[in-house]
Amino acid sequence: MTLFRLTGCIAAIINSFNHFKSLNIMVTTAQPTTTNTFVDTYQEVTNAVIKILEEGTIIWQCPWNQAGLPKNITSDVNYRGWNLFLLNFHTMIKGYPTPYYITYKQANHLKGSIKKGEKGVRIIYWAEVELKNQQADATTQQPADKTDKPKKIMVPKTYTVFNIAQTEGIEFPYFEVGTPSEREKIANCEIVVDNMPNRPTIRKNGTSAYYQPSTDTVVVPSLKRCKSSEAYYSTLFHELAHSTGHVSRLNRKELLSDDGFGSTAYAKEELTAEMTAAFLSAVTGIAQSTIDNSAAYIESWLKALRNDKTLVIKAAAQAQKTADYILSVEYETA
Repeated sequence: MTLFRLTGCIAAIINSFNHFKSLNIMVTTAQPTTTNTFVDTYQEVTNAVIKILEEGTIIWQCPWNQAGLPKNITSDVNYRGWNLFLLNFHTMIKGYPTPYYITYKQANHLKGSIKKGEKGVRIIYWAEVELKNQQADATTQQPADKTDKPKKIMVPKTYTVFNIAQTEGIEFPYFEVGTPSEREKIANCEIVVDNMPNRPTIRKNGTSAYYQPSTDTVVVPSLKRCKSSEAYYSTLFHELAHSTGHVSRLNRKELLSDDGFGSTAYAKEELTAEMTAAFLSAVTGIAQSTIDNSAAYIESWLKALRNDKTLVIKAAAQAQKTADYILSVEYETA
């Protein structure tokens, strides 16, 4: 598949978010720190998201910066998963012209520095941790020559990055902002849909939008019945995201759950689909459509977040995996 240029969605209307200007989202001062203090990253992220949702803002539905997706400026690699949404939101509420970030050490390496008083934002990386105090199963006989290996798990940890607008003494290249035409946006969307591997059956004559796992069918209203082309494709992306949970694709257990609306599994699956649609909307240059009955969804997510502190990070990771599957490409990570 030929990759098209990554573009942002419609221009962010920063003024409507002025009341968030003073909001601190997992921020740290511009000082390199080393600490052994335990930090519950899951809980920290969840607390921040709950606070934002309670204000009525859905962080993964915020408009994307026209300069492109958030990326590390020194490696030129896009951030992924939860970091993608957090840094896009951070860029917007602070009014930065680009969503490009750098670490304290990287700024120093470029013979520059972080401006005095500036605060960075903590993003996630996954670290391998060895479990301690493991006990052998006394009921299971182990081979005499077997060497027990400690069990290792992946846990989220954080490090701090700063937007390049927070630096000084570094001359960054000029970043051209390109806005695709309506025709280019539609062409981009069609490329994504046409190139999805093992694509489900798509019916474009429905009275509502849904994915039916039993028949592996995505149903969406016809384009002429939608508010706009962008709303049509955003909805289609959402339902295609659900379809990746099918056993023939990513076999996602949340899709097959029958717990119903309001359950943690339902909230996680909807969140995964929403984040996937948001990412695909950013890639193709369209504006993501808003959720019908968003208040009910927000309340559902708040309930689920309070019951499961891992929900946001894990749903974002699933969304990234889902988007990668639909796009049939592999990305470097940042």
